[in-house]
Amino acid sequence: MKSRLFYFNPTNEMAIANGQVSYMPPRHLHHFEMDLAALPWILSTKDDFILVKKKEGNSLEHLTPYGWELPTMISAPEDLPEQARDKLWFSPWGWSPAVYRHFREFIPLAHPSWISHPFAQWRKTLTELLSRDTGYQLLQSISEIKKEDSLSYSLISLPQLPLEIMKEENLPDILKKHSPPLIIKTPFSASGRGLFRIRSTGDAPEKSPWVKGMLKRQGKVYVERMLNKIQDISFQFHLCEDKISFLGYNYFYADPSGQFAGCAIGKPDVDSTLFRDENRIKEAIQQATVLLKKGLKKINLHKKYTGPAGIDGIFFENEQGALRLQPCLEINMRYNMGYANVLFKPKLHPEAKGKWKTGVFTHGEWPMFCQQETETNPPVISDGKLLKGFVPFVDPSADKLFGAWLTLK
Repeated sequence: MKSRLFYFNPTNEMAIANGQVSYMPPRHLHHFEMDLAALPWILSTKDDFILVKKKEGNSLEHLTPYGWELPTMISAPEDLPEQARDKLWFSPWGWSPAVYRHFREFIPLAHPSWISHPFAQWRKTLTELLSRDTGYQLLQSISEIKKEDSLSYSLISLPQLPLEIMKEENLPDILKKHSPPLIIKTPFSASGRGLFRIRSTGDAPEKSPWVKGMLKRQGKVYVERMLNKIQDISFQFHLCEDKISFLGYNYFYADPSGQFAGCAIGKPDVDSTLFRDENRIKEAIQQATVLLKKGLKKINLHKKYTGPAGIDGIFFENEQGALRLQPCLEINMRYNMGYANVLFKPKLHPEAKGKWKTGVFTHGEWPMFCQQETETNPPVISDGKLLKGFVPFVDPSADKLFGAWLTLK
């Protein structure tokens, strides 16, 4: 038996881009990681553990009334019970050169087979593997598959591979060769960070200090055409050497800047009339699932990487006014909020509808918010599962700058 040791480090892509084992995220993102350190409980069982800097402020006691399996918080090797020693399986939110230092003291307690894991130690080849390049390899792969059998993927629309810019003097070429709206992406980014939108010719990338700085730090940027978005979706897989498992799909929300803003429980609220044909939506999702699984197998990603893989896609309105699905905007080879949402859904009543999200709070505001929301929208259990109500996903009694919570209507 193995016991997973989780660690919440959603800034892992930034750490990869930095390349240093001593990497520390910016102050506000450090707060984000510390305040939501207990969030991997969604991925866990009672046999697992979550590594936190401090146990104080990371209690899961408020979740015990629901009867869900909950992990144990630890901050040092001596916190581990005897039966868990020599059984640890390291499961950070995402891999990077920097995350290994957090596990250093626990390495002697690893499961004997851990040494053969692809990420048992960091290698330079992993940098490219975990970059946006892998997503573009998958896009190329599924484009070739679709071309051979276009009728089977009639609701799937795939763009050309992006324009790659490696030199600052080539930035003016972007608007000479392409018309807005466009989006510039960096090789490493997370949850919508690392994006620059060109909505008009006034958003000249060669005048942006951010674009020039990212180009210098990460070596290149990519340019894609922006689509007329209707709804974001992600496809969640788990990869291991002999198997590619599809776990489910997840609707999510992004704010105007493109950053993650929450996950939908049930069907999302969408204004577009194109998103009302449920049979067409289900067919598009089925086509995408089959196509992505074939594409993953074609590039042999499961032979190079073990772990969670979330592939972000987008339902959009094409130039003819029809609903189409682009299923491969990027691949996140790490745990992600969509993956967590897919694993969390079995805890909910089939008729549950709402969303869970993260947010920013001022000093003392998070506990007050949790108390008020719980009084206004108390949890309702039906057939042993959560149907309605407000549930904090992290300690509601702690003073936090960042919080995470579920609201069911």
